[in-house]
Amino acid sequence: MFKTRFTDLVGIQWPIVQAPMIGGFSSPEMVATVSNLGCLGTLALGNSSPDDIEQLYTATRKLTKKPFAVNLFVSNDIKLPTHEEKSKSVKALQPSYDELGIDPSYLHHKSLTLPIDLNTQIETILRLNVPIVSFTFGIPSAQIISKLKQKGIVIVGTATNQTEAMRVQQKGFDAVILQGIEAGGHRASFLSDGTSGPSTSLLNQQTSESITIPKILTGGIMTGQQIASYIGQGADACQLGSAYLFTDEAKLDKAYLDRLLAGESQTCLSKGFTGKYARVVSSKFTDVMKNKAVLAFPFQGQLTMDMRTKATAINENDFVPFWAGESASIGQRQSTASLTHKLISDFRTKVPDM
Repeated sequence: MFKTRFTDLVGIQWPIVQAPMIGGFSSPEMVATVSNLGCLGTLALGNSSPDDIEQLYTATRKLTKKPFAVNLFVSNDIKLPTHEEKSKSVKALQPSYDELGIDPSYLHHKSLTLPIDLNTQIETILRLNVPIVSFTFGIPSAQIISKLKQKGIVIVGTATNQTEAMRVQQKGFDAVILQGIEAGGHRASFLSDGTSGPSTSLLNQQTSESITIPKILTGGIMTGQQIASYIGQGADACQLGSAYLFTDEAKLDKAYLDRLLAGESQTCLSKGFTGKYARVVSSKFTDVMKNKAVLAFPFQGQLTMDMRTKATAINENDFVPFWAGESASIGQRQSTASLTHKLISDFRTKVPDM
């Protein structure tokens, strides 16, 4: 056991958090295994309906009695795109659809849908007595924050720069996840577009005096030695995503896992797949979509859905998003238990006074 402000806050033994990974990668089996070993697992529920939230939470709770978190998206004031905006985005996607043998003309008539209402998700969270909730892409309403606090739920925000972190702190969150530019998957930015930002290490330094709530660092962290180093530099915990993508419980498609295991892929920030900047393995599609018109999140993802499905089916991997952090090339195939045991063991050997 190693105590920090965050481990005390959420009742875990080790300052290690498994990141939420949308797409089913952070499965109930993964989350429960991490939590059973004294760390904090996190379910990714940002795009889940209330029924799916209950199903996934219940499935995880059956596998562990230890604390685990859930992660939700904040989607304030999102409006359906105009016909003109949609037409420009469809035009930008046409070469990729043509290459895959899909007629994109139907996209002009494809119905786009608003994201799931956060308030309905929160009502399910409250009913299930979820102990820890983290948020990505912004700050929920004061009413939501108040409801969660009244229930005694620990709330954690996510920030990609010092200004965002200070906003999270000012709104009364119990802790903040600081996401460096190296992190895989979607940027959590809400006061900028996410195209830039400090590294994990620099973000930690920049917030050393201004942020007084517990800090969880994430982005490019793959080893127990790195966790120990960041704890020594003032962090209260570290969150890892890409490291857990390699585990059996992530259940990656063979093409995705093979690409990561090859260890040769470069990553980039692209919003071509979903409308929000995310770190993915660089590909023909990310190159083609640079500076092209895209719809806002999540509508761009609705336009690219059929492209991604067809590309996956025929192994045209240049049109499939392989989310990965900058350090993913050093990941290793193993079980969630094996990885978590190693993280704890390596952390213990490097932390002073263990």
